[in-house]
Amino acid sequence: MSSMPIPATHSSQRILLVEDDPGAAELMRRALERSGYSVEIAGGVETGVKALSGECAGDYLALLLDYHLPDGDPWPVADAAQARVPEIPVVFVTAVSDESVIIEALRRGFADYVKKTEGFWNELPLVLERVARLGRLKGRLDETSALMSTIVEHSSDLVAVYSGEGKLVYVSPVCRTLLGRESDELAGRSWMEIVVPEDREHLLTIFANLGANSHQAAILRCCHKDGSIAWVEARAAQLKTHAVAQPMIVLTLHDVTAQHEHEQQMEAALKEKEVLLGEIHHRVKNNLQVVQSLLRMSSRLLPPGEARTVTENTIQRVHAMTLVHERLYRTKDVGSLSLSDYLHDLFKGVVASNSAPPGQIQLRLDTEEIPLSLDKAIPFGLLANELISNCFKHGFPDGRKGTVEISMHREDGVVRMAVSDDGAGLPEHFDAAACPSMGLKLAASLAHQLGGSLKYSNCNGCRVETELKRL
Repeated sequence: MSSMPIPATHSSQRILLVEDDPGAAELMRRALERSGYSVEIAGGVETGVKALSGECAGDYLALLLDYHLPDGDPWPVADAAQARVPEIPVVFVTAVSDESVIIEALRRGFADYVKKTEGFWNELPLVLERVARLGRLKGRLDETSALMSTIVEHSSDLVAVYSGEGKLVYVSPVCRTLLGRESDELAGRSWMEIVVPEDREHLLTIFANLGANSHQAAILRCCHKDGSIAWVEARAAQLKTHAVAQPMIVLTLHDVTAQHEHEQQMEAALKEKEVLLGEIHHRVKNNLQVVQSLLRMSSRLLPPGEARTVTENTIQRVHAMTLVHERLYRTKDVGSLSLSDYLHDLFKGVVASNSAPPGQIQLRLDTEEIPLSLDKAIPFGLLANELISNCFKHGFPDGRKGTVEISMHREDGVVRMAVSDDGAGLPEHFDAAACPSMGLKLAASLAHQLGGSLKYSNCNGCRVETELKRL
């Protein structure tokens, strides 16, 4: 029997029944309509396929399909239902006792099957309810799967799924851009093949630590097909499924090649800058040494007296500036210099300038390491040079032995500095502001430049204190 489908009376919960036995079809229709379903009946393969090809076929809730049809096997009708979007679930209704037929139906993805036993039509509403529920769940899963697939396949990050056996089972299409390889080319291969040998241990470490920490990350280098290197930030996470015994690993690779190249360029530019600054400090030091030599030559031509003393003092001040550039040239950090080392060098320079015998005057330092930038190091060096020189000139006359102590500490946002000696001390009624000494006026000006003022006192010798707010 082959006839056109008998239209259903209602469009909601529509069922397509393909059955060539009119009696069985009528019993099934009545049972389903009592449960609120509307049923359309087709008597064979041709009319069933035609019903499924119509514009309204997508409204069918399910297809009930008999096995024995007068015009051929039932499989083309099932294929037409499963080809619809969304797919129409197929329930196999058969009197055939051959299990191979049922297995074939299940292999083809049928939603369920019902055997034609006595009163079987009364089972159909419950079967359809179960099939509809599973269909809705499958629809939501399909939507979620499609959404995730769209996100992964259009993401700029490469997503790879790594099986428990150590093979790639999925690689997103962006691998063509990142690695110059097609997804199919990488499937089934070990991920280790495209990681540079030096970084493979990092990847193994990530995998080994996933048990303790389910999310791991590292920077790796991957091999592009053309031989170039792609730097990636690799993040790994475990994916446990019921389908396989061992958990799979999901790798997300974010391309950081451009960022890495930019960092390398910045590092190279910084190194070049440091080399240039070092060269500048070296040349300035050499030029200042030339100035010192010229001043020494002039000093030797002057008779003993004030002019020669002034020239020698100037030589010592130029030496203090020379030490700054020499220290900055020698240090790795060309932006700052060591305070304690600089003070030691200044002290040695003052000893040499005053022709003091070795060991006559000792230096005692109590300083913390306060970094000095170039714009602060020059005025500080000149200030320290003036204060140390005054200790030598006025505190230890006639070869007197003693000690110069320098204390520097940062407290409450300012640097507290004290230079003291155990020498002859200050003269009675000493007033630094009224003193005509150029050295004292220069020291006061330098202290003011660094945010402080000098305070002189007698304390078993001379003591000069200041708080340098800009150091």
